[in-house]
Amino acid sequence: MKVTADLKNLPPQKPTNPVRPFEEIAEGMEASFTSHMLAEMRKTAPKEEQDSTAMEYYNSLLDSERAQLMARSETGLGVKKVILDQIVPQHMKHYLKHAQAVPSQGLTKVSMKENTNE
Repeated sequence: MKVTADLKNLPPQKPTNPVRPFEEIAEGMEASFTSHMLAEMRKTAPKEEQDSTAMEYYNSLLDSERAQLMARSETGLGVKKVILDQIVPQHMKHYLKHAQAVPSQGLTKVSMKENTNE
């Protein structure tokens, strides 16, 4: 049984994280949102006379990179955590990094009826 012997010599593999695809999606969405927010914030700043098309392009690349870094960080804007709480199936929630640190703060159902005890 040569195949069995070869399999025994393989190094053990690390278990895969089943929520990683969800984390990548949420991170991309946070980066996109943050990039758009930074671009809109930049529009409100006064323009310099020496600003050129090249400088605008550089600033857009800078904003995009900042957004990526913010989305990858543990703190970020928090959009990634909110998205993950919404898209990760319930039976996989224990795999989330922030699930142990921050309990899920889901919305609670509130009755719109007034309480009238007259």
